[in-house]
Formats: sequence, structure tokens, C-alpha cells
Amino acid sequence: MGRLILMTQREFEEPLTDALRRAAPRLAVSFAWSLADLEAELAHDPEASRILSVGSDVIVPRRVLAGLVSPAYNLHPGPPNYPGLFPSVFALYDGVPEFAVTLHEMAPAVDSGAICKVERFKIDPRWDRLGLDTHTLVVLMHVLESMAPDLANVHTPLRYSGDVWSGRRRTRKDFELLCHLPEGFTPEELVRRIRAVGEGPDHCLTTMRGGKLLRVDTGRRGAVVRAGQPVIAA
Repeated sequence: MGRLILMTQREFEEPLTDALRRAAPRLAVSFAWSLADLEAELAHDPEASRILSVGSDVIVPRRVLAGLVSPAYNLHPGPPNYPGLFPSVFALYDGVPEFAVTLHEMAPAVDSGAICKVERFKIDPRWDRLGLDTHTLVVLMHVLESMAPDLANVHTPLRYSGDVWSGRRRTRKDFELLCHLPEGFTPEELVRRIRAVGEGPDHCLTTMRGGKLLRVDTGRRGAVVRAGQPVIAA
């Protein structure tokens, strides 16, 4: 039994800690909100520590990964064929029937490390981004609890599942392009994009009319979300 250094968003601190302690009560958990925090935590006891990232925007550099005794891991809120940012957005836009949560080793390139577990589930056709992100968080917590005893054994790397990454790694630029409707868009295209990115009054969906950038009124009044949590629109 060792110590897990959890890299995440502050709104997830309590639910993630509760999930880990239900499955591995003796596991010590500490948090790192920045790269500086992470390096300070590792300095305490690097040989008994393991890094787990869940929804963190901190990229762990090659030099830190190379100095670890045991692999670091990331819980990616999407399947292996949707690497990169906002996998739920692009899956909904593509209209795929299935989604997943992927646990994998960290590598210098984002979402490229060896995959250890993929938990797949069907996408309800009625779900928009809020529905999919909310259910993904439930599945992610289940994966975290089921893998907690193995993650707590910090000196033993997790077994590989045999799954491999595929598809283009999406970036923030890809997301911003999807949020901007081209002039002359069809009703069908509007429906696809509203489902993927159009939740709430502060959503990111825009278009051009007469040389002016306009925000599209989708008629929705809920909050913009990430994994079921409200966020400020980009």
C-alpha cells in the first residue's frame, strides 16, 4: 500500500476521495493542483507514490515521468478512438452509439500511453452533452473504485488490456471550429451541433451573419457542463 497523488479539478476532490477510500481504505491520498504541487508532493516520498490524473489540465512533462519508480496513470473520459480534449462533444457530433472511460499509462504525448482498462457503455439517443457527461462521470467513478486496490499497489504496474488508441487526437482548436457554424448551415447540422456543444445560455455556438459574429440562441437555459459540473463557457 502506498500513496496516490491525485491530479484533478477541485470540484472533484471529495467524490474522488470517497470513491478511492471505499475501495482501498488504507490508501493515502494527496492532491496536486499544478505542476509545482506535483513536484513538491513527489519530493516527499517518490518511491511510495503513484500519480493518477482525473480531469486535470496539467500535462506531466517527460522529465517527471522518466523519474518515476512506477507508471503514472490517467482516467480519460472517453474511448480509445476519441483521444484528446472533449471526447463527449465529438462522439455526440459523430452520432456514435457507444462511449467509454479509458484508464491508461501516462506518456509524454497526451492520450498515447498503454491502455489498462476500457469500460464501455451505450449512448442513450436522448442524451445531449449534459446527459453523456453526467453518465460518463458515474462510469468513471465505477472504474476508479474497481481499480483502486491495484492503483494502491504502487510498486506493481497495472496489466494492459490490449486495447489501442485510434482516431485523431482532438484539440481545443478542433472544439472551437465545431462551435462555429458555417454560413448556410442546414437544420440537420444545427441539431447535431446543439446536441454536442449547445447547452445553456452561455454555450459556445456561434455563426456569421452580415459580417458579424453572432451567438446562436438554442433555447436551452441549463449550465454549460464538464462531467456533469457547471463550467464557464470558452
